[in-house]
Amino acid sequence: MSLFRPVELPCPSCEAPVQFQACGSVNADRRPDLRDEIISGSFQRGACEKCGTTFRLDPEFVYLDVGRGQWITAFPVARVGDWEHIEAEVREAFAKSYGDKSPPDLQEIGRDLRVRTTFGWAALREKLLIAEHGLDDVNFELLKIALLRSLDDPPLQNDAELRLVTVDAVENELELAFIVSQGEQLIETLRIPRELYDEIAADQEGWQELRNEISAGPFVDTRRLMVAGKA
Repeated sequence: MSLFRPVELPCPSCEAPVQFQACGSVNADRRPDLRDEIISGSFQRGACEKCGTTFRLDPEFVYLDVGRGQWITAFPVARVGDWEHIEAEVREAFAKSYGDKSPPDLQEIGRDLRVRTTFGWAALREKLLIAEHGLDDVNFELLKIALLRSLDDPPLQNDAELRLVTVDAVENELELAFIVSQGEQLIETLRIPRELYDEIAADQEGWQELRNEISAGPFVDTRRLMVAGKA
């Protein structure tokens, strides 16, 4: 089931108290509307009744979609620097929920789930879009690396990240955007042919070393290679 708990937070503008129903877990099989809200950007967003300022709670919950084979732990983007420690916690949590420390019937479900960890709303939304359009998230992260290598001056300043925005099936294109991690402010967008992704997905040998590094744990993301001083 999807779980929520009441919390009271100060408005970031006027500091008046604002009531929220903070999410603890999302079961997308039972509540597909919550999945739609995450994709649209409306999930966990509210407004201050006093000044009208809108703001969004940071994600900190477990997302389950058995139909699409997804078990995702979502954390605030500010915690990305601690991803190695969090990965260990995520592995243990999954083991108790659907892995080798859970009852046999849950282990049966868990065999078809891909365990992932995300930081920030844009990263979580991207995982949902990737699954919706039949892409593989490891290959998609390799595509990002290829794009970053090809750009003369990628806008990665101000803690920016590159995220999938949409898939244009008509034009057979992928639209990505550079955004500021905290707050998701748009910097610039890219539209690239889908065939670039297909080429990387087909080239198992040429990308194998990076593929192994990107997929070494639940945090399948290019930021795995960039945070904490990694090249």
